[in-house]
Amino acid sequence: MIYTVEKANEYIKKNKENVIDKYRLRYHLMAPIGWVNDPNGLVYYKEYYHIFYQYYPYDSKWGPMHWGHAKTKNFIDYLDLGVALAPNNDLVESGCFSGGAIVVDDKINLIYTKHFEDNNVKIEEDFRAVGIDEYTFIKEENPIFNNEDLPKKYSRRDFRDPAPYFINGSYYIFMGAKDEELNQGVIIVLKSDSLVDFKYDFTIGPFYELGEMSECPSYHRVNDKDVIIVSGVNVKEKDNSFKNPSSSVFIVGNIDFENKLINVELIKEIDKGDAFYAPQFFQDTKDAIMLGWFDMWGKKYPTDELNHGWAGAFTLPRKLEIKNNMIYQIPYIDNIYFESYSDDIIIRQGLLKVNAIGDFKLKFNAINGYFIIGNNETGIYLENLNSNNLNPTIRCTGQRLKNNNLLIYLDTSGIEIFINDGLYTISSRIYLDSDYQLDISGDIRIEKYKLKE
Repeated sequence: MIYTVEKANEYIKKNKENVIDKYRLRYHLMAPIGWVNDPNGLVYYKEYYHIFYQYYPYDSKWGPMHWGHAKTKNFIDYLDLGVALAPNNDLVESGCFSGGAIVVDDKINLIYTKHFEDNNVKIEEDFRAVGIDEYTFIKEENPIFNNEDLPKKYSRRDFRDPAPYFINGSYYIFMGAKDEELNQGVIIVLKSDSLVDFKYDFTIGPFYELGEMSECPSYHRVNDKDVIIVSGVNVKEKDNSFKNPSSSVFIVGNIDFENKLINVELIKEIDKGDAFYAPQFFQDTKDAIMLGWFDMWGKKYPTDELNHGWAGAFTLPRKLEIKNNMIYQIPYIDNIYFESYSDDIIIRQGLLKVNAIGDFKLKFNAINGYFIIGNNETGIYLENLNSNNLNPTIRCTGQRLKNNNLLIYLDTSGIEIFINDGLYTISSRIYLDSDYQLDISGDIRIEKYKLKE
C-alpha cells in the first residue's frame, strides 16, 4: 500500500465521525481516529505547545507509522493539525518511526527514523523534514548520519528515535541504541555544527534500567542537573519496578559534553502503573515539561477489541522538579478548568485531592465494575482487577508511609495518581460505564472537582 500525507488526511476527514466516543477522554490528547503511541517532537513554537506523535489513522491497531500533529495553549483544548509525515514508499520505508523536533530559523525541523522491515531485512536511518508551515513538512533525501560510522559493537539496525538539541553552540542528538556484544541498551550521542551531518560523539550507559535496547531518549536541565528520560525494552523486573514489557526511567546527574562523560546520581522508574511509556520533554520551555504515551505494549486495548475505531492517548503534561536529591512530577495543568462540587457521586472527568493518615481504602463503584485506591503494607496501590481494563493488575509504590497526599486525575477511561507531591505516580486505564459511588474507609479527607463544561 502506498501512503501519503494527503491520503491520510482525506481518510481522517471522511471517517472520523464513525469513531465510537463512549470511552473518549475529555482533557487528554487523542487522535481523531485510529492508533497512537509515542509522543514525538514536542516543542513550544509561536505561543503553542506542539505535539507530534506516532500514528496509524487507518486502524485501531499498530501499523505503518505516520506522524500526527496537534497543538494546545492550555493542555485542555487541542487543535488537530492533521498528519505531518507519512511513509512515502513501502519498498524503502515501512514507517516514519519516532524522533524529535527543533526550531531553527523560525521553522520546525522534524528529525525522524526512516524504518524499513521486510523478510528479515531491517534498516533504520535518521532523516530531517523541514516545516514550510504548521501543516507541511518537506523530507530531505539524505540521512543526517551514516550508521556505519558507529563503533562496531553498536547495532546499525536497532538505532532510532533521534532527539535533537542545541547545547553550548553545537547540535546534539540523543539516540536509542543497543550494544550487541552485551545485549544491553545504551544512549548514543551524535554531534554536528548543523542539522545535516552528524558524527558519533560518545555513549551513555549501558545501564540495567535500559534493558536490551533504549528507546526515545529526551534531555532537559532541571534545577541545575542534567536529566534524561528514556525507555528500556525488556527490562527485567526488580523489586517493585519494571513490571511492564517496557519501562521508562529518569537518569539524573551531570553531563560533561566537552569531555564526553556523565556522572549519574539517580536512576528511577518514572511511573508505577501499566499505562505510561516513551515520555518526551518539550523543547524551548524553561520548565522541564514531559508528556508520555497513556498506554503500554504487550496488552489488549479495549477500544480496539470493541471496534470503537481508536486506541491510545497521551498523559497529562508533567513538570519535573528536583528537591533533596529526589525527583518529583507535578501536573502541568491549570486547575482553573476544574470546579469544586459536593455531590456524593464522583464525576469521571474530574480531580480528587486526598489527604490520608495511615491505611485507607477508596472503592470507586460503577454500574459495571469498580477499582480501588488504597494504602497498606505495599504502600499506595491501585487495583483495577474489575475495571474492564482487560489487563487486570494491582500496582503500588512499594513503600508504606503514614501520611499521604494524592492528586487523582480521572478522565473517562483513564486515571493518573500523583502521590506525595509527585514523588510517585501510578497511571492506568479504566473502562467503566458510569460515574462512581465511593466507599471510604480510614482517616481521610477528600476535595472533589469536576471538569468545567
